[in-house]
Amino acid sequence: MDNKCETVKLSYTVHRYSSYSANYLPENILINKPSDQLSRWFTDSSTPCQYILLKLENPAIVESITFGKYIKAHVSDLKKFQILGGTDENNLSLLLKAGLKKDNSTETFTLRHRTSEGLFFPVQYIKIVPLQSWGPAYNYTIWYVELNGKNQEDFVNNALETISLRKEEEAVRILLKHLRRRRYKDAFEALTRESGVQLEGPMQGRLWNALVENGDYELAEQIFEEAANSGELDWYLSWQPYTPEWKQLVPCSSVVEERLYSGDTSPPPHARAQDLSCADRQPQIDPLCKQEANGVEAGGVDGAVGGAGCVRGPGGDGESAGGGEAAASPCLLRPVPRGGHQLVVDPNTGLLYLFGGWNGEEDLDDLWSFDPSTESWRLLCLHSGAVGGPSPRSCHKMVFDPVHEKLYTLGRYLDNVQRVPENMKCELYSYSVREGVWRVSCEDTAAAGGPRLVFDHQMCLDASEQTIYVFGGRVLPANTEELSSPQYSGLFSYHIESNVWRSLEPEPPHPAPPHRVSHSMLFHPVQRRLYMFAGQRNKEQLVDMWWWDCEEAPPRPHALCTAPPRAPPPQGFTQRATIDPHTDEIHVLSGMSKEKDKCVYNTLWVFSLRRMTWSCLYRNDSVEPSEPRPRFAHQFVYDPVRKVHYLFGGNPGLTSSPRLRLDDLWSLRLHRAGCGGVRAKARAALREARYRELAAAPERAPAALHYLRHALSEAIDHSSSLQVAHFQKLATVLFSGRTSPDEDELLYGSEAAGAGTGRPLDVGRVRTLRRRRAAARRDAYHADLPRALLSVLGTDEPLVEPSPFEDECPSPEPAEEPRDSRSNETWETRAARIRLYDRLCRYFRPSAVPPADDIQNLVHL
Repeated sequence: MDNKCETVKLSYTVHRYSSYSANYLPENILINKPSDQLSRWFTDSSTPCQYILLKLENPAIVESITFGKYIKAHVSDLKKFQILGGTDENNLSLLLKAGLKKDNSTETFTLRHRTSEGLFFPVQYIKIVPLQSWGPAYNYTIWYVELNGKNQEDFVNNALETISLRKEEEAVRILLKHLRRRRYKDAFEALTRESGVQLEGPMQGRLWNALVENGDYELAEQIFEEAANSGELDWYLSWQPYTPEWKQLVPCSSVVEERLYSGDTSPPPHARAQDLSCADRQPQIDPLCKQEANGVEAGGVDGAVGGAGCVRGPGGDGESAGGGEAAASPCLLRPVPRGGHQLVVDPNTGLLYLFGGWNGEEDLDDLWSFDPSTESWRLLCLHSGAVGGPSPRSCHKMVFDPVHEKLYTLGRYLDNVQRVPENMKCELYSYSVREGVWRVSCEDTAAAGGPRLVFDHQMCLDASEQTIYVFGGRVLPANTEELSSPQYSGLFSYHIESNVWRSLEPEPPHPAPPHRVSHSMLFHPVQRRLYMFAGQRNKEQLVDMWWWDCEEAPPRPHALCTAPPRAPPPQGFTQRATIDPHTDEIHVLSGMSKEKDKCVYNTLWVFSLRRMTWSCLYRNDSVEPSEPRPRFAHQFVYDPVRKVHYLFGGNPGLTSSPRLRLDDLWSLRLHRAGCGGVRAKARAALREARYRELAAAPERAPAALHYLRHALSEAIDHSSSLQVAHFQKLATVLFSGRTSPDEDELLYGSEAAGAGTGRPLDVGRVRTLRRRRAAARRDAYHADLPRALLSVLGTDEPLVEPSPFEDECPSPEPAEEPRDSRSNETWETRAARIRLYDRLCRYFRPSAVPPADDIQNLVHL
């Protein structure tokens, strides 16, 4: 339903505020007058308690907030701020924590408008809290605020009702948790029956009964094993970090290895003045200064074969046009080193396809395939431009259609001398893997309604709909005016069967991502969405993330984040991204740093679309034999069927060898810890708890010792020195009866001691508590009142009010009732079991276990 509801501008009023200075009234933020210096809210203080509270006409789903600015940067603009929202002005939740840039550009931020479970979160109050201004000790300024979201009555009312029901359900679950832990059995069963709310999943309920209520550790161990076998641990395992495993499939050639360590023999290249920059081609090479190079890299293929040719068939069983002698040449056994090339995967066969690139001296137009099963390269086409295919090029893009087994490539980079009218057309080429033939699918995409000639753009393919998407990229300038004013391309779609191009730029006032270069764009075939993030526009580094729903007609962009996300990957040249549609994860491998040092390193980040979080898996800034050399202008692709990444080529960024490119091929598999480790930890924890119960009773010491030597010893990893040391200390429990909590948690990780594991208020404990309260009232004016109250209630309240259920004049107090040692031992044993149950619950999905909150924490005395 949310897709049918349009996002609109929301009306609001200024409900409350902290302060204002002179005529800079809070109501000024309702009007956008960027040229009027008086049209703003300006506080009269810079203390942290400043705020402005906005009230919507009706509750709404507030999706974004826009801040207007003055015509030039102002020192009192908000460098840091936070935004809270809710339906009750006294109970607001954090929606955003960000900051404005020090410029005059309007900024839009996406607000959190869903709960962690994905439910829409309606609000009526928006509170903006300034935290820091750009000028030191300056008061805060807000020029203009605009709120956008959904306010359709039926939609919002449905969201409010859903949130209310969810809160009611969670409140009941918290009550059920309290009642069960205090053994209020009748109340627990009655509330469960009346509400219909389940405290936990069936498997977790069986685990509670076996472990906590019955102390049957063997059955508890069996239930946990059953849960692991049925996939109950999958949620926990999905949060575990990956371990990268690199494998070198093809090493660098001997020529490249020699130059990596001996330096370049040719003179350093020089960049052309006022020329365009292309990260995949850095550094620029002046074609007039090219010198003939030796070996495989400098045109080895050209020297080996005097003509062009394509090898027909998907297996490349034919011969090249150069003849059998040329085909046997060592230069044709593998691709030459390069950067700025394209590499794609055929998910049906697992084959890789490589086309074009820049070898440090010139562009290439050879086409290769690589078979991971045999770890061998095969030449498909030596010179594509000579057989109706694309001419030599780099900074182009290529996609693979697994339905019709075709490659599609578009775009290229051109030096100044190459920008003549006959080269400025943007052709779309296709290559049939079955036939081994190149064809021109579209001779001039710009004339057909598509993009102009671009480079550093991105292409994606929706195979089921036979649609290619192209976004961004630098438009090759056709004249000096366009050269001085950079132009960037937008979003286009190309329907393969109908040969129709369409522009998908949204109409105002819908927000749209800025056009850019050096970004990433990926198609999610399950969600049927395009994801685009990061990049560069002019000198600005962009760290936003957008998505398009390809089911919409036309697709309209939606902002996931327009401000820097939490822990974003560092911006680098030629970042490469892939997507796993099964885990909803985006993998980003970045190259050269854009910092001043321009150092070359590789970092691998993973972004979870389910949790909207980044995590860094891998960083490599040195040369290790088991890992690929750091590089940029490489290619990094993913086979989603076989779950393996491939890395090929690139620029090592050596100042001593600026022309050098790489020709090695690596595979990368990402491994997560399996459930075997979790099972082992749970088994050891359960057996240790069983042992401690046996050791606590002196008459059961022989059984405890036997259990320690056999059952518990089997569950210990004796290759771990930490576990062995802990196991050896467990023998002392037989003499002491128990150990400290710190020692309890040493082996299996420290967890909360288990809030709410105390005893219920039986009649004896009620009388004891009543006497202590009465004694506190008599000592209300004790000279050391804080300490007296702290010893009774654990609080520093100045007055203890009598309960209406207590006698005003309590009778003389009898002696305190003797404690039942057996009862204490029973509750202590139960508390230990509950703590163990809580530790085991962390391996299950939160919705399948009792809530983490405890009702006692909501009581303030």
